[in-house]
Amino acid sequence: MAASGPVQVLPSLTVLVVDDNDVNQLYLQHLLRKNGHTPIPAVDGSQALAAVATHPVDCILMDIQLPDMDGMAVTKAIREGAGGAINPPAVPILALTAYAMPSDRQRCLAAGMDAHVAKPVRGPDLFAAIAQVLGCPRSDAAPAAVLDLSEFSQKGRQEFAAELLALFLELAEPKGHALAEAVDRGDLAAAKGLAHDLAGMAGPLRAEELGRAMRLLQETCLMGDPALCRQHGEQAVKALAAVLTAVRSHPLLAASTS
Repeated sequence: MAASGPVQVLPSLTVLVVDDNDVNQLYLQHLLRKNGHTPIPAVDGSQALAAVATHPVDCILMDIQLPDMDGMAVTKAIREGAGGAINPPAVPILALTAYAMPSDRQRCLAAGMDAHVAKPVRGPDLFAAIAQVLGCPRSDAAPAAVLDLSEFSQKGRQEFAAELLALFLELAEPKGHALAEAVDRGDLAAAKGLAHDLAGMAGPLRAEELGRAMRLLQETCLMGDPALCRQHGEQAVKALAAVLTAVRSHPLLAASTS
């Protein structure tokens, strides 16, 4: 999720990338290089420990599931001084994992990691997390858009975009009311189904924060924790309200109804 308001500014960094998946490794290296950083790859725990003992790094991206030792064990070794005189035990470590539940984040933090970034990794999420753990300064930035219809900006596609917005408004508004009611009465099954529908509807509008909030609510409902579902449900309803407001005031929709 892209941060809104002020955002952190990163200096050029050297980043150890610990991931055994070739596609993920290539993607993360590309992402780092494109943004002015230097990646050092490691495909397992042994390579990671060798790297921290020989290459000074600013932070470490740590996959949890590795072929020889898991990311938790690698983190423990680093915290116990595996970096020797090259990297301090407190070098920032960010967990990379496909699991995004609060309990998973807590496990990573308890293991000594400084932050958690969910896979699939998005650039804004990754760099915001890195900036946060490094305590980088902030600069003013415009609030992130709650939806993105730039792909429909070409002439001839705007009519379709207006139709898409109108349909979203027609379908999402009642689903939002139903979701709020389901969350309020603790109906986890209904909330999960509605969150699934709304997460899918967020995709075509590129309403990324909405999609993320709805997917998190789905996962929380599966856990069966009513209190956590209420918390995430309220966040999801707020995210939907922001998108609905943006849709109602979108110039493409206004032009189609004038």
